[in-house]
Amino acid sequence: MRAFRWPLAAFLVGAMVVVVSAQQPGGRQGGKGGLSGQVLTNVALQEELKITEEQKTKLKAAAEKSGAGIKEAFKEAGGDKEKMTALFAKMQEDTAKAVSEVLTADQKARLKQVERQVSGVRAFGNDDMIADLKLEDGQKTKIKGIVDEYSKDVRELGGFGFGKGAVDKEKQAEAAKKREKLEKGAMADIDEVLNDSQRKTWKDLSGPPVADLAKIRAGAFNFGGTFGGKGKQTPKKD
Repeated sequence: MRAFRWPLAAFLVGAMVVVVSAQQPGGRQGGKGGLSGQVLTNVALQEELKITEEQKTKLKAAAEKSGAGIKEAFKEAGGDKEKMTALFAKMQEDTAKAVSEVLTADQKARLKQVERQVSGVRAFGNDDMIADLKLEDGQKTKIKGIVDEYSKDVRELGGFGFGKGAVDKEKQAEAAKKREKLEKGAMADIDEVLNDSQRKTWKDLSGPPVADLAKIRAGAFNFGGTFGGKGKQTPKKD
């Protein structure tokens, strides 16, 4: 029996991405790794990027390698939160590099667009986006207020559906609808602040609408599935 199985590797890499990304409210878009780690495990994202079977095989190997590294990181950190954050950030960066070596130029470009769409309102709180849009000081102040208010409303909303032992899918779906409504309102408010040139820039940077944005977002919390498939993977014995 192998000491480190693929499902556990996928879970740990996915968890690493969410933990580190969640601690990146501002700064550069999506942190150093962005959604790169999710390319390893997020089926909806793989479909959006049109990942081939050959690429899936290479990405699976990268995930197993990263997962083994995370196992050692837990030992080294010894429960120290700051050490764990630093180690995970480093591994996220390494994972991003590994994924980049597998993706084509078109897939990398699309991944950046998807990252911006997934970030949604929060994309406008990132330094890169502020610079790309060439926002004036007055616009920065207004948009920061919109982003901060949206973030506050989402935090107060809660209801991600996580409880003891299981995920309440009904509550999760209800909360998702409420968050979607909040996001649409905030995006409309931001759109009013932008000028025509900035709106075009945002449209170019975010690209065509993602086929199923909700599934890509939800996939960030669905680590246990199969790689590039559906259902539950049965562990294999050597």
